[in-house]
Amino acid sequence: MGYLWAKLKPKSAVWRTTLVISIVLLVSQYLSLAFFWWNLYLPEMRQHGHYVAVNLSLLRNAEKDVLQNPQALEMQAWVKQATGIEVVRTPEDFPAIKSKPFAEFFTRELEAQLRLELHEPVDVYFEFKPKPQLWLYIPSMKDVWVREPLLFFAQYNPFIIIAWLIGVPLMAIIAILILVRQLNRPLKRLELAARRVAKGQHSSMLETKRGPSEIRAVNAAFNQMTYEIQQAAKDRTVMLAGISHDLRTPLTRLRLTAEFMSDKDLAEGMILDIEDMDAILEQFIAFMRDGSDEPLEPTDINCILNEVTAQFSQQTIVNFCPESDLPLVLVRRMAIKRMIGNLVNNALRYGQAPIELSSHKSRDALIMTIRDHGQGIDEATIPDLLQPFVRGESARTTQGSGLGLAIVARIVKMHKGTLDIRNHPDGGLEVSVSLPLPKS
Repeated sequence: MGYLWAKLKPKSAVWRTTLVISIVLLVSQYLSLAFFWWNLYLPEMRQHGHYVAVNLSLLRNAEKDVLQNPQALEMQAWVKQATGIEVVRTPEDFPAIKSKPFAEFFTRELEAQLRLELHEPVDVYFEFKPKPQLWLYIPSMKDVWVREPLLFFAQYNPFIIIAWLIGVPLMAIIAILILVRQLNRPLKRLELAARRVAKGQHSSMLETKRGPSEIRAVNAAFNQMTYEIQQAAKDRTVMLAGISHDLRTPLTRLRLTAEFMSDKDLAEGMILDIEDMDAILEQFIAFMRDGSDEPLEPTDINCILNEVTAQFSQQTIVNFCPESDLPLVLVRRMAIKRMIGNLVNNALRYGQAPIELSSHKSRDALIMTIRDHGQGIDEATIPDLLQPFVRGESARTTQGSGLGLAIVARIVKMHKGTLDIRNHPDGGLEVSVSLPLPKS
């Protein structure tokens, strides 16, 4: 039961609020009907039943004496004149009995009251057209029906009841939906602003002068949080610039000093260490500066892959096998180029040449693949490699910061793509990056 409710219950606050208020409204309608039924309808129906029973008793007694006592007809005429209730003897005037479940639901109480008063079963049939009237049949009054005109029922309007039973809940639900949507509109704006901030995009300040006080307080807190995040990003940029300048200056001096050392072997080792330190510093800066401020532009991925291939072609064997006529994709060009460069660097550092680059189009995405011919890695460690400062076992003996794949993962996520790292069946590690194609 709990599982079924978990599946069926509304997920949004709009529909949850609507459901709660609708339940309260339906319970209120039920209680109103119960009050009307027990305190108004039943007492009135029993009173009317007693009134009709008294008149039926007179008519029944008169009907028994009508052959022996001519005054019985005068009694029936008096009852008809005083109450409108008359005895109908002509079969052509008898009612055409049809099943009316709705009317029978209400006449059932009248039948019960008449049975109680007259001590015999009574059939009650309600006829609304051509004019409202009750037909009553008593077994002791053989071959006749008793007709009671319902003079004031002609003023009865069923549409009022229908409007009350259906129109009131419907109008209430519509009003609830409008009210709840108005309350949730600022929450929706808050959600969209939070999503923009989560994606690293600039978010405009939310309204803090109008609306409910609770919403204004939440908006003010969100605006403060957004400001602090933006300020932290600015401070980070300034700090990175300072780190880059302050560290690279002494690294440059160390490199110059090493080049003038007489011990060439020692100098070469120091230069390699300095280059590694410079590369690590560059990765730190690249990780912090993810390129989210770069605008999206339609880009030919094959051109970027060709540029990266040309950069590494002098160092090792890098083969590029493109698929022709690839569609343009909306990307941050420099970020994508940095991502591919990191993947090729990783393949060269931790794998073996040749490095194979390829591109092709699937149904709704463009896929780039980088493969090396090394030993591969333990697939159980792949999720950990995407985390910052985490390095694989094969990388323990080489220099690095453990940020290469973390930078790649961040850039892929920024472009709403997917990253797949797996061991190739023929050996080596294969990394596939899937970028969504623009919807036509």
